Amino acid sequence: MAFVELTEISGDTVLVNPIAVAYLRATADGGTELHFTGRAEPLRVPGAPSDVARSLENAAPTPPDPTLSLLA
Repeated sequence: MAFVELTEISGDTVLVNPIAVAYLRATADGGTELHFTGRAEPLRVPGAPSDVARSLENAAPTPPDPTLSLLA
């Protein structure tokens, strides 16, 4: 599973699992709130929701190696 590295508005770097993101919401200052399942407070990141969504969509999981499937 691929994680996406984002920078929170505080400047901290966070790794986000795209599967856990329930929805995105634009903020008044041009940023984005990421709402997660099981978390009360959203994660706030700079950037438009469309840019954040594109980053999350590009983190598609890599397909399994067929050689490893044969060994299993």
